[in-house]
Amino acid sequence: MYLEIIQAITPLLLIFMTEECVDIIFVKFDILHAECLKLIISKGLGYAIVAGSMFVKLPQILKIHGSGSIVGLSLATFVLETFCVIMNVSYNYAQALPFSTWGESFFILLQLIVLLAQYFHYTSNKVLLLTTPVLVPALTWVLTTLPHQYLALGLTASIPLMALSKILQIWSNFQNGHTGQLSFITNLMNFLGTLARLFTVIQEVDDSLILLNISTVFILNTVIVLQFLIYWNAQPPKEKSS
Repeated sequence: MYLEIIQAITPLLLIFMTEECVDIIFVKFDILHAECLKLIISKGLGYAIVAGSMFVKLPQILKIHGSGSIVGLSLATFVLETFCVIMNVSYNYAQALPFSTWGESFFILLQLIVLLAQYFHYTSNKVLLLTTPVLVPALTWVLTTLPHQYLALGLTASIPLMALSKILQIWSNFQNGHTGQLSFITNLMNFLGTLARLFTVIQEVDDSLILLNISTVFILNTVIVLQFLIYWNAQPPKEKSS
């Protein structure tokens, strides 16, 4: 009876572990098997990251909407981050890697489209406001059809570009002496998400490009969070009303 139940729920268990681990834990009752426990933790973290990513940019979106301002925000940062996330989504999808190891990039990309639209709205650029929601998904789909060597090249190029996007924001914060309309909650979630993602990539993905990418982003996300702490009481100057 017990084995029949395990067999029935095995498809659900395979979301978090391999068939071998199902046998080890639920048949042989080796519940402290190190490799299986690491895999289960990694899978659980992966899906938690994907779930959390659905809302990671929401505080930033709401902060811009509430203030009606983009003070302290860098368009170059948004554009570079969007390109890098596009490359990440395209590469991982084309490689058929587990969604739990990259799914957050998909949801972050959707939110970046909203952020770009907000930026173009508040800078009165109607052409880019209307075309961005079409161009970004179209470019992502086209890239998934490219041969592996070109996608690998694009992902390699995206690593310094992603670093540059973060460095531009870090430099902007340093020059301004405050973090402007940046959302602390969003950046804290980015930091925690990349920390957890670093663990899941080490456990589940044998790809040095992806590991280098996430390691770089984690280090720079750490710097941005530290800037929030340094500039915690600093306020951006109020915009003068005309």
